[in-house]
Amino acid sequence: ILFGFSSGCLLGLALWSIARRWPFPDALPESWSPLRWSDRLAMLAGPAWTTLLVGAIATAVAIALVAGCLENESRRQKRPGGGALALIYLPLLVPQIGFLFGVQMLFLWLGLSDGWLALIWTHLLFVLPYVFLTLADPYRSLDPRYARSALALGKAPWIVWLRIKLIMLLRPISIAMAVGFAVSVAQFLPTLFAGGGRFTTLTTETLSLAGSGDRRIIGLFGFALAALPFIGFALALGATAWRFRDRRAMRAVS
Repeated sequence: ILFGFSSGCLLGLALWSIARRWPFPDALPESWSPLRWSDRLAMLAGPAWTTLLVGAIATAVAIALVAGCLENESRRQKRPGGGALALIYLPLLVPQIGFLFGVQMLFLWLGLSDGWLALIWTHLLFVLPYVFLTLADPYRSLDPRYARSALALGKAPWIVWLRIKLIMLLRPISIAMAVGFAVSVAQFLPTLFAGGGRFTTLTTETLSLAGSGDRRIIGLFGFALAALPFIGFALALGATAWRFRDRRAMRAVS
């Protein structure tokens, strides 16, 4: 049901982006014009590139940190305490406006404000908790006998981690990456605070255009904004289905 509503909203945005005239109460536009996409492509390219770059880097760093943390937890047989978990989930519990003000003051103190590093770091603060929530249970539920069997056959621990554990956990990792990327795409206040208004993403542009009253431009930017997470989840599910097409028994259930 949720997927159907989401697809319907995406379709509505797509229709508005190519509609020339759509009077009430017509179910469909009277005329169509795809020229708006070509006219606004240059305006769309910059924010889309920034959104993709920041989202990809923040998600990659989050996946590396979470996977390393969970592997260390698996080897030491010791889960993080309440203090460590509270630190991870702090950006989700504290109101953004107050939390981001402190983060911005920290960046000013470190001399990192209004740059790419500050922007990616701020997105990472919100991407990391969701990636940890998505990946922790599948990683912990992986049968440890697979790794023990490989170690008993003489494989190095890092090879076991790369060639066995991460391959078997490819589906949960891909879904965690899609979730992390979607969270990064949706960030509005973190982009404004960390970037100092110098960086425009699809989210900041769409929300700034929301008050313009031009539903066609809003539909164009809204469709592009909604399509990125949709494509991310489609790639995550499609890539893992293709990878395990002949090895379904090796797949770890997420």
